[in-house]
Amino acid sequence: MDEDEPEPEVDGVAARLAELEQENAALGRAISLLHQVARLVRESLELAPTCYALLTGVTAGVGLGLNRAMLFLVDDADRRFLRGEAAVGPMDGAEAHQIWEAIEAAAPDLQALNEAGLKQLGSPGPLDRWVRTTRVDVEGPSPVALALRRATTVRAEGTDDLGGLLHLPTAIATPVRGREVLRGVLYADNRFSGRPVDAVTELVFSLVADHGGRAIDAARQYEQVALRARTDALTGLGHHGALMEALGAAVAAARESGTALGLAMLDLDDFKRVNDTLGHLVGDALLAEVAGRLRAHARGGETPFRYGGEEFVILLREVGAAGLPAVGERLRRVLADRPFHPSSGTSRAITCSVGLAALGPGVADGSRLLDLADRAMLRAKAAGKNRVEVA
Repeated sequence: MDEDEPEPEVDGVAARLAELEQENAALGRAISLLHQVARLVRESLELAPTCYALLTGVTAGVGLGLNRAMLFLVDDADRRFLRGEAAVGPMDGAEAHQIWEAIEAAAPDLQALNEAGLKQLGSPGPLDRWVRTTRVDVEGPSPVALALRRATTVRAEGTDDLGGLLHLPTAIATPVRGREVLRGVLYADNRFSGRPVDAVTELVFSLVADHGGRAIDAARQYEQVALRARTDALTGLGHHGALMEALGAAVAAARESGTALGLAMLDLDDFKRVNDTLGHLVGDALLAEVAGRLRAHARGGETPFRYGGEEFVILLREVGAAGLPAVGERLRRVLADRPFHPSSGTSRAITCSVGLAALGPGVADGSRLLDLADRAMLRAKAAGKNRVEVA
């Protein structure tokens, strides 16, 4: 052997050192990512921002770099299925190229990317919409179902029974563990780059999912407590305080987007007579019945609240002055067309007086909108009840 030639053993050691240096660098980046994701999750009190923080952390160049990520949670109403909760990533190659170019040009950090995405939560993209309509059979063959059943990470395994949603050659799915039970599955893949998931990515991906399970538990508990704090105990609708909060936000959103906003105030006719003749328990049952009907018949953009006593308010997003009469008549008929049955063999008609108003010239804020609807409702009362008046 030539004296100047390196020993094979030395070459092997050098190669191994270089490999270890690469692994250490990758693990260092992974630890940094976990810290960033943990911070974002701590800042996310509600479920939707929590889910988005997790999904952002495993996608894009500032995270693990996976092309797409999806979150599926066990359906509490039927635990034989997982329901799609949220997704991040492009729907096709053209969208992927556009997104990656934009990220590369802006060079955001994970915090900035997450904040930008949170502003779009109300307008889900094509992939997000698809995932939200997807149900996964827990006994099915997909990697999502396999990860939940086995309670471990599944990589490039299983078949796609979800209509082509998954990319099996690069798929990775891992269970999301709550404090006591499995909450769901975090899934990701590299459909557009085709890059297989390596061992370090798999490890960090599973650690992010572990953070996710505890964060989802906390977010659910927060939302349950917050819901109870905003909800009228008798009717299950938002109470006066929740209405004022939602109304302020709706007015601001309507002004920013230039969209219409209407409001209906509904007062039950002769409610005092029900309490006086049939008792307060029947009166409570009537209020609960009315709330149930308003909730069941609410259309997109409509949110009912109990304003106080026998008065209810319905926020009418994207409804302007021209649409108010038809909406008011529909609300009146929701109650008037079917009697209330306080007990077996007895029935009582339900009528209401409805006042409506919409944002427009001279209506600067939510308080003015409420006042106009209230005045219109009082005119309906004075005109004979069981009718609709528009401000």
